[in-house]
Amino acid sequence: MNLFDIIPENFFSIFQGKNRAIYAESLITLFDLLQNDESLISKNDFIKTLKDKNKDIESFSYEGEDLDDEEDSSLLMDTISSKASFICRRLEETGWIDIAMDPDTFDETIILPVYSIMMVRSFKDIISDEESPYLSLVHSTYSELKLEDEDQDELLYTTLDRCYNNTKKLKVELVTLVHSIRIFQNKLGKIFVTNKVLHDYFDVYKNKISDRYYHPLKTFDSVAKFRRPIIKILDGWIKDKDIRNRLIQQACIQNGTVDKKKIESDIITKINYITDTYDTINSLISSIDKEHNLYTKNSANKILYLNNTDKTIKGHLENIFKHYGIASQKAGRELGNILSGMQNCISFYDQGYIDSKSVTLPVLRKYRNEEVPLEMIDFTEVGDVMMKNFLNEAMNIYTDEKVYEFMDNVFGESEEVYSQDIPLLDYDAFVLLILATVKKDDDDCFYTIEEVDDEKIYNHGYIIPNFLFKRKQNMSKGA
Repeated sequence: MNLFDIIPENFFSIFQGKNRAIYAESLITLFDLLQNDESLISKNDFIKTLKDKNKDIESFSYEGEDLDDEEDSSLLMDTISSKASFICRRLEETGWIDIAMDPDTFDETIILPVYSIMMVRSFKDIISDEESPYLSLVHSTYSELKLEDEDQDELLYTTLDRCYNNTKKLKVELVTLVHSIRIFQNKLGKIFVTNKVLHDYFDVYKNKISDRYYHPLKTFDSVAKFRRPIIKILDGWIKDKDIRNRLIQQACIQNGTVDKKKIESDIITKINYITDTYDTINSLISSIDKEHNLYTKNSANKILYLNNTDKTIKGHLENIFKHYGIASQKAGRELGNILSGMQNCISFYDQGYIDSKSVTLPVLRKYRNEEVPLEMIDFTEVGDVMMKNFLNEAMNIYTDEKVYEFMDNVFGESEEVYSQDIPLLDYDAFVLLILATVKKDDDDCFYTIEEVDDEKIYNHGYIIPNFLFKRKQNMSKGA
């Protein structure tokens, strides 16, 4: 659906003229009235509030406004009351508000469309200086799932649906955090004053970004701490037939439908979305760490650079480049054109001289130094060293793709396989089995390993542990 199929085409026209700040302040005033539990706002009360709170309304000008054909700006009254009434009328004409009349008392009240309320709320959030509290989305998801898993009641599906929405919100918050850090990083290259760099980092970035969002994400709301318990609980719900049926029954009642197959598919989709998100979210958090560390490092380097400029030719050249950098921002010119012109005007030469020794190589004298003898190797650690070197060499030869391809062929169409049934026909298969056991805790691993007992088994001449390999439910073949 097109945006302007919902909102009027002239919806944003009030922000095109020189009165746009007055219109914005009027909408914020209207939103404040809504927050004061005034479900029905009288038109007269709104106009009165505009006159009392909007101090800039006196500077409102009719010039440039969209007037009716029979209206003339010179004939309109230049009073605060008439200007406030005109603003109210323009808000109605552009679709920001609507006017309803009581048929009994003929009192006019202001009502706002849903899209208008959402838009004004966004304006309020942008200009608000209040610090919004951090939403512990990861911890709340784990807490609700753990509580519902221990005491399953009629809110089982409601909990799952809320955790699903929190997970979607978490991804949006993390992406927003990445872009917020990059905004500061991009802004850093345009700053040439030390105090401005310090202000942006400590007063703005540290207080509003790092301490409020990044620090909780790495401490009490850590994804690394809660991701495994969350996945374990949801895997248990998928495998438990009684819980699945209870979820389907509650979802049918809540959604008002009897299509159980569609409801079951929706439940499985939501559970898989949550588990898949927490399985793959580490890459997004790693990019956040990288951007945070890069901005911190670049801020420190920028401060050192600005404070340690010298008075040599190099220092004078740096001052010239900084000056033209600031000038290019103010004048709207690109710095590249200026540097190209400077390069064409400057020539550099390398000076040198020739004497009687230039035709011969310099004499190099060498002295024998007393070297420290090599330390004796502790042969008790030779086995560990050899195994470590073996694994390093094997991992360079046998990539993750080869390991997972080997295990996928081992499983075939089965969901589980014992180690004694794995065909170890050659040395490569034995090495791949070792690496498959080592990689069981990797994020990309699609199987789990359980130890059946302490007995060792023989498989084509190799002595191996008695393990049971199981394919993960959310990574089944063909998924």
